[in-house]
Amino acid sequence: MQISIIHEKDMWDRFIDQSPGGTVFHKWDFLKTVEKHTGYKLLPYGFYISEEIMCVVPLFYRNIRGVKMLFSPPPQSGIPYLGFVLSRNCMNMKLSKKGQRLYEMGKIFSAEVDSLSPNYVSVCLTPSITDVRPFKWNGFITDPLYTFYFNLEHSLDEICDGFNTSKRTAVKKMDKYNMKLVETNDIGQFYKSSVERYRDQGLTFPIVSKEYLQELHQLFPAQIKVYSITDAEDNMIGGVLTSEHRKLTMWMGSVKPAVKAPVNEFLFWEFIKKSKNEGYQIMEMGGADIPRLCAFKSQFNPDMYVNYRIYKKDLIGSMAEWFYINVHRKRTSAEV
Repeated sequence: MQISIIHEKDMWDRFIDQSPGGTVFHKWDFLKTVEKHTGYKLLPYGFYISEEIMCVVPLFYRNIRGVKMLFSPPPQSGIPYLGFVLSRNCMNMKLSKKGQRLYEMGKIFSAEVDSLSPNYVSVCLTPSITDVRPFKWNGFITDPLYTFYFNLEHSLDEICDGFNTSKRTAVKKMDKYNMKLVETNDIGQFYKSSVERYRDQGLTFPIVSKEYLQELHQLFPAQIKVYSITDAEDNMIGGVLTSEHRKLTMWMGSVKPAVKAPVNEFLFWEFIKKSKNEGYQIMEMGGADIPRLCAFKSQFNPDMYVNYRIYKKDLIGSMAEWFYINVHRKRTSAEV
């Protein structure tokens, strides 16, 4: 097995489209947009056996004041997970053969990373990559993360019956609030309201700029969509950005806190219905790793899936991580 940079957009996108683990976040133009707006250099690696690509992984490299960092995805891109995409052929291999391929891949990947001499490496894997042993065996630390899935093979009645009592009651009384979910092109309003909502909570909206989202929306109009939620008087009371590619993911969103109507309950139920009507088998909503969100979302009885982060860092990388979390992020939050 060999590793090398892939330069051909068509080759890369064809692989992503053919692999069951490929996401819209892995598409070439998406990655180049991330590179353009975050300042990290894209390194799109492919793992080959002879002429066949077995796996790809987009890494992002940056040297900030002498600290060399490798990410997938990079900070402020808002991407929940990225990392490795295996070929359909590799995913369907028997365990013994697949294990051997992954072992080779982990060894080659580690050697390539070492050749770049980064102080800090962090790769968030998709839920389709669950065997992280090859990375552990090559010096990476593994950290389990979690996301929520709704299995849409169940009927709407069965899904609603899984909600706790208060959420079932909210769904049954939803019509009296006359809320509407409307697809829009107004990324600017979504970005502005999200920044304000995060700031109210003492947090920083984890997106590099409004222009970044606008460009992604223009490049992927069928996959990256923005919705507004309005009340009976057509006042905007929330907004959601979704990725809709093989599954519908409620990517990020914000809701006005002072609204008395059950806006979040409305949102989840409307997107469950929409996802099912459009033939998706899974609807994903994040927040499973955030204590203030997971308790609320668990009341809708979703399934929980694991995706791993693999990382390693030296002393300089540890110091840079501490500075980013304890100084830079707090300062940025105060300035937003």
